[in-house]
Amino acid sequence: MAVRAQSSRLRRQLVRALEDEGWIRSAPVRDAFLEVPRELFVPDFAKAQGLAAVYRDESILIKQDLHGVPLSSSSQPAIMASMLEQLRLEEGMRVLEIGAGTGYNAALLSLLVGRPGRVVSVEVDPEIARKARQRLRAHGYEARVVVGDGREGFAALAPFDRIIVTASSRHVPIAWFEQLEPQGLVEAPLQLSSAGAQAIPLLRKAGRGFRSTAVICGGFMPLRTAGEEAAAPERERASLVAIDGSAGIGMPIQQLYGDAVKTLSAQAKRRLLSISLTDGRRRPLGLRAPSSALALFLSLELPDRQLIFTLPRRGIGVIARDGRSLALIEPPAGRGARTISSLRALGGEEAGELLLRHVREWDRRGRPSESELAITVSYDESGASRLTYRWLDDQARST
Repeated sequence: MAVRAQSSRLRRQLVRALEDEGWIRSAPVRDAFLEVPRELFVPDFAKAQGLAAVYRDESILIKQDLHGVPLSSSSQPAIMASMLEQLRLEEGMRVLEIGAGTGYNAALLSLLVGRPGRVVSVEVDPEIARKARQRLRAHGYEARVVVGDGREGFAALAPFDRIIVTASSRHVPIAWFEQLEPQGLVEAPLQLSSAGAQAIPLLRKAGRGFRSTAVICGGFMPLRTAGEEAAAPERERASLVAIDGSAGIGMPIQQLYGDAVKTLSAQAKRRLLSISLTDGRRRPLGLRAPSSALALFLSLELPDRQLIFTLPRRGIGVIARDGRSLALIEPPAGRGARTISSLRALGGEEAGELLLRHVREWDRRGRPSESELAITVSYDESGASRLTYRWLDDQARST
């Protein structure tokens, strides 16, 4: 009973924080987060770290490979709430989820669509799918978990009113287009550049493709295909990882990833990883910026050869080619309206100067925000998709 009361209290605290920060804006999403105990879906983590850790507004790693490369996680509650709010779910809707993970998001979805609705979650990893299915059934949540390739959707129960994807992709598979109702919506983290820049648009059908109606910031692990080596998508993404193995579970304490890593020598990689573990120092930007807007702009506009992303302390920035300096914008947890006025510089000064130049460019171009990013998806005759984006303040530029 004491554990149940503690869980309830911690859920209320988390929900209040998510409401205060603007992630939760509606009663249905609030009620769903209040009702579903997160620890039911991450029992091993809860046992090892305690309930208080479960209810931090942080992602929770649930599977990694032998090299410590993350393969699956329970997403950060803030980004989950933001995606659920953007998806505009209603009672009775049919929802396809791509990527079951722990099953926690499927439980939330099942409450939001109610008993008249339907939730189907497709998971490529049989072990992860089995555990999610068992937990959902054991605790009475009406969501079906199937093993399959998320890129193929789930034709047997199509069409769907909503498709929500919890892994990032460079493409929007034609199956998602074909299995969606004409007025339906797809919400998917999309990789907009080879360097790893991501955004999460809400996509509506427009002719033989999609157009975004809203965009939020966020990043997810890559979507995997059936039969693909578990760590293959993550290994394609060049990264440097520092692991803490002292607790018996190899928890990443620092991960730097991006194409820029490929440009470094072995010595420079060691140097960069070493300085990334230091505290660094603060340098003023010379302005106060909405953190999510600036972060998205930088992730799309910084040169790929120098662009770097960091986890678990989420950051976007640049590195020097010799690995002697690193500079990061680290958006605080909270809604997009929160601001940032400094960067974190580590090592020498070169990276900081480069990052500041791009911050000034964002300012010069009118400080575009995520609401001014338009994403279009088109399909060719073979069904292959093509993503393009443009800033609405700069009609001439597109990729």
